[in-house]
Parts: sequence; C-alpha cells; structure tokens
Amino acid sequence: MSLSTSQSWQCVYVSEDNYCVYQGGSHIDGTFIRVYVPELAKKPGITLKTILYMHGFALCMPSFYEEHLVELVKAGYLVFFPDFQRSCYPNTAPKAPTPPRPSINHWQRWGKIRTQLSKKAMEDAISTEEIHSLLPDSCEGGDAGLGRGLSQFTAEEFRRVARATSLITLVLPIFSWFRRTYGKNLLHLLSTVALSLAHRPTEWLADSIALTEDAWDYLCKQEHYAHWPQTTVETFAFGHSLGGLIALSLPDYLKRQKPDSRFLPKKFVAADPAASTEMGIPRFAIWLLKLFGSPFTAAPISIQETGHNLTEPVVILHGGSDKLVPPRLWKSSAGESSVNYAAIESSQKAIYFSYSNPKLTPPLKAFHNQAVTCTEYYDDALFENFGGVKKGPNAYNRSYIWPGIGMIFSDVASPDNLLDHFPHGDFDIKTVPPQKKLFLIEILPWIIGILAALLIGYWIWENSVIAF
Repeated sequence: MSLSTSQSWQCVYVSEDNYCVYQGGSHIDGTFIRVYVPELAKKPGITLKTILYMHGFALCMPSFYEEHLVELVKAGYLVFFPDFQRSCYPNTAPKAPTPPRPSINHWQRWGKIRTQLSKKAMEDAISTEEIHSLLPDSCEGGDAGLGRGLSQFTAEEFRRVARATSLITLVLPIFSWFRRTYGKNLLHLLSTVALSLAHRPTEWLADSIALTEDAWDYLCKQEHYAHWPQTTVETFAFGHSLGGLIALSLPDYLKRQKPDSRFLPKKFVAADPAASTEMGIPRFAIWLLKLFGSPFTAAPISIQETGHNLTEPVVILHGGSDKLVPPRLWKSSAGESSVNYAAIESSQKAIYFSYSNPKLTPPLKAFHNQAVTCTEYYDDALFENFGGVKKGPNAYNRSYIWPGIGMIFSDVASPDNLLDHFPHGDFDIKTVPPQKKLFLIEILPWIIGILAALLIGYWIWENSVIAF
C-alpha cells in the first residue's frame, strides 16, 4: 500500500530538550506508532543510532514507558515505538493526560459483538469501519496512519475471539470475587486488547517492522530528514516482556523475509522477556482461547523456534522475583541454563537478575515491570499482581534497565562484563536468580486457609443438623 498523506501524521510535540515527537495512526486499527527524533538527526554526515522499542503484552500506550523513551531520545537515539497489537487504548498525544478508562459492561459488549458477527459469512473480512461500528462505546478512531498495519481478519476469526472473550468476562468476576478491584481491572485490560487476539503473533512481529519502515519512509520525505537514506544507520532493539520476545525474534523474521533491512538490529537488550507469546496471560484465558480456536493461540512464537537466528550480542535483564515470567524459565539459581536460554544461538549473550530489597522504604521488589515507568492508567490492585506498580521511574529503571541499555548500545560494556559496570545501587544484581522458596512453603497458607474453611463449614453444618 502507498503511504498516506494524512496531515495528522506530523511532529505533534517539540521539546526544549531538542527533540521532536511524531505520532500517527490509531491503536484500534493496528497502525499506531510514535517516533522520537533527536535534533542532531537533522545533521547530515552523522551515524544515526536507532532503537526499535517493543512494548509488553497489553502495554500498548507509550505512556507506560514514556519517561524511558524521553531519556533515550535525549541521549541522541532515534526511537521507534510501534504498537504492534490492536487495542482500544486512546491515541493520546505526547505529554497529554491520558483520558480515564471508560465504564463498560464487558460481558454485554462481547456478547453483542458475537451476535452481530453471527449474521456474517465465516469468510467475510471485517473492515476497519466495521470494527469501529462494533466497538463504538470504547475504541477511539484516528487518522489512517501511513498505509500498513495489521491485516484484516475474517468474521469467523473475530467470532472465535468474541466467544472466548465473552466467556472470560463471565468467568473472571467469579474467580476474583474476593479481589473485586483486581478482577475489574484485569477484565478491562484483557477486553482492551482482545481485538489483537484475532491475529497470529507472527503478524504482530511483521507489523512492528512494517510500521517502523513506513514511519522511516515518511520522515525521509521531510525536508529536515531528506539525507537519511544516505546516512549510516546503526539499529538496536529493546523489548519488555512480550516485546522482549518480539525483539529477540526480529532476526528470525528479518533474515528470512528482509535480509537487507536497515532495521536488522546489531545488539539486543530484553527486560523480563517472555519465552513464548502465551506467557503472562492468565492460564484459564489461554485455555478458553485455545478451546475456541483463537488465531492468537494457533501460531504462537517461542524463543525455542526463533533463537537459532539470533547470533548478535544479547543481554537479558530479569527480575529475580518475577512471577509472570519466572527466572527459572531462563536460568536456575544453581546457574544452569534453561532450554530457552540455550536456544539463543549468539556466542555473546548474558543474563542478569536484579534482587528485591525489602529493607528500603518503600521496599524494592524485583518484579516483572522494572522497565515500565508508569502504570497509573490502571488501579494499583491490578499491577500489584500484574508485574508491579509504578508511579514513575524507580531504582530498577535508573540503576539497572536504563544504564544496562546505554552501556550495551554505546559499547561501554559487553554482555559478558556488564555486571562490572552497573552503578552501585540499593539492590543486588547477580548472574543467577535468588534461591526459590520451597513450593510447600508458598502454598502452606492457602492449605491452612482451605482446611480452616472446611472445618468451619463442617461445624456449622453439624450444628445446623442438630438444631433442626
């Protein structure tokens, strides 16, 4: 498709710190991308250092990572942030306040969508206009973007997702009865990105590159950046969680599909990367999506399948207390590599683990969202269990993720000696994760609680029988 001439795809924010932010497309259409361009990119003859920045599952808004994105562009990097999923997030401009989450009856919405889709033939493609009409209460449209984006899906593919999602929205409130706020927020998060589950993860991977290429081509036609095609470009990739897996899988896609791409990264850093695209989502949701044949579960991506083409230097920065992507999926506390880590072909690879520090005020917990800088779009009750609450960058950002990326991408350190270069902070960083607690100790409180409930129930039943 040819590039759009949308007037809204322009520099939407100019900073006093000498950078410009371009933004276009919309989350719902799978065409949203934001690009942070440093002032020095206007100068011919320099080497353009570019970062492909891949977000975590459902963390599609730049606001989840914005302070890090700003740090990178202020350091002179040209940063591409493509939303490679479809979602119902607002297309908020840089530095603008994110609108509050709409109040929606998710079960009713997805049940209605399922009914409307039943009137269409299975093979009929769902157009962008039809998606907007099916989700008028919560999804914000936008400009058409720069041409490409995620492909259309069929009515049957969307119907499969709608069936699973409507059942998830029915079952989840029951599971979270005693954690009402958590359940309500998780319900909104899953419903917000349910559209993306009508696509295969391989499409997300291709979309991340297509959006980046189109943004590059558009910017090259602007007067200030017309010299870019003749400029030396060094590309790097960073990703968090699902985005970590997407970033680490870029070589497998590009070396097979686009071997001459300027966007084949020369170095990679991943924060708490998922080992497969099915990680980080509640297991019952995965089971229901598989039961109904969602395209998302039909063709997952895993590092065991894509790692053989990853021969460039790689650093994984993991949280030792991560429960969404447990450290053992990459390395054990005894220093043994897992099959996932072994699948990475690179001879220059290393993995590091940050440690929790409960003695600080407030305590530091090396959970899943160390790379995230803000989770305020959702209630804290959700992110206490979904990777960690963030009101802004903390010690894990400033003393671990940010300097780790900077030192690797600027050649100050290599994967094997990065540990020697980390600043001394308020927490430990080691090459092995913390010793895992015994499983029995972890579930003992639950066992005691269940037994106590059974005993109380039995006592009430006995006394009720006697009284009767």
